[in-house]
Amino acid sequence: MGTAQISAGHRKWVRSLHRKRIGEKEKAFIAEGFNALEAAIETKLHPILEIITEQDHLERVLALASDRGMPIYTCSRSVIEELSTEKTPQGVLVICSRVTCSFRELDESPPETVLYLDRVSDPGNLGTIIRTSLWFGISHLVLSPFCVDPFNTKTIRASAGAIFKARIYQPVDSGEMRKFSKRMEYLKVAMVPHGGSHPDALRKEGRKIVMLGQEAGGLSNDLMECADLSVSIPGRGDVESLNLSVASAIALYEIAQRRAPFR
Repeated sequence: MGTAQISAGHRKWVRSLHRKRIGEKEKAFIAEGFNALEAAIETKLHPILEIITEQDHLERVLALASDRGMPIYTCSRSVIEELSTEKTPQGVLVICSRVTCSFRELDESPPETVLYLDRVSDPGNLGTIIRTSLWFGISHLVLSPFCVDPFNTKTIRASAGAIFKARIYQPVDSGEMRKFSKRMEYLKVAMVPHGGSHPDALRKEGRKIVMLGQEAGGLSNDLMECADLSVSIPGRGDVESLNLSVASAIALYEIAQRRAPFR
């Protein structure tokens, strides 16, 4: 493994990865910070392609990645600020391989719980949901068409490294999801703002697909019509609904209640 100064052409390529279209074409994405670097080193799902670091952080980067064999590029603080999307960059960028998970693999080893996200548009919400899912031991997330890119740098930042451990399947439309649920005998649960069953209904035995909709409009009519069960989170305050990531956390907690004891 060697180190080299990053070139102007290479910097241009790295900047282009912030655009979803380019990231998909190049099969690469950017994660920022030492937490992301440590999480990426531990996973086999999205292998590290290269590391870009400020010269001041080189020694620490080498200590973490010295035996990994990936290229390491050094640069100045101003270049890191140019390449980063953070207001205060941590000084390390990790370029990782964008690996696509096949939805068909779930037929071979169906998990007990699958989270289906319908047109979620906020990268912070998506990243937080990924992080929360992993916290409660649920690692399989299915995204509908028109969801925000899970490899968006804001999504990755909000996931706090969980992106490297989650199995994400996309895009999977409602028709494909319905066929899968019927084929593999999953209960389809729609999370709705009002009028559904109490969240403790999620503690029942059996496979479940928990469906959460976009921040503004909720689940599509198609998904609402195909749901086997609707669940709402009761509240007392005078607001219209919960934040999407908060609602997902409560739902996932209820599901986890009947599993292994909490740590």
